[in-house]
Amino acid sequence: SAIRVVAAVEVEKPKISKETAERCKDKIGSFSTTFNAGNVNRSKNVANAARLISGSVLYPGETFSVHDAISPLTEENGYYVMLIGGESIQNVEDTLGGGVCQVSTTLYNAVLRAELEVVERSPHSMVVSYVKPSMDAAIAGDYKDFKFKNNTDVPIYIQGGTYSGTLYFNI
Repeated sequence: SAIRVVAAVEVEKPKISKETAERCKDKIGSFSTTFNAGNVNRSKNVANAARLISGSVLYPGETFSVHDAISPLTEENGYYVMLIGGESIQNVEDTLGGGVCQVSTTLYNAVLRAELEVVERSPHSMVVSYVKPSMDAAIAGDYKDFKFKNNTDVPIYIQGGTYSGTLYFNI
């Protein structure tokens, strides 16, 4: 005997129409940094965090949190254990997910060029090598995050990734 099931289907229209999305062609900010591709686990972590951020759409008035986008920094979420100088230095970059600060820093510089509103940004306790002093944005636990707001009247799209030792973000 056959079982009959009746499904109540609700069609939900997307917030943005295809026509509106196709108008998103203007690059309003971009930035890239370089990293040592020979440091394999760190490179994998940089690529993973960039992948988790890439494809994000931020509607007018919404705030983006790098911490929320890339967390948790676990092996299950695609991160690799990394030792710095042969040992774990918790205050510089966590052993799991080492390299994510370069991702937030690169995005921070793209955000500055896009003239978006920076909501929260913390410097590292020491100078980092991949950007000029005071151009960094540290990520640490749940107490250091990089957040920015879409202060425009149109949605923005974040695209990023890595290729041969270069990390980039386009907004």
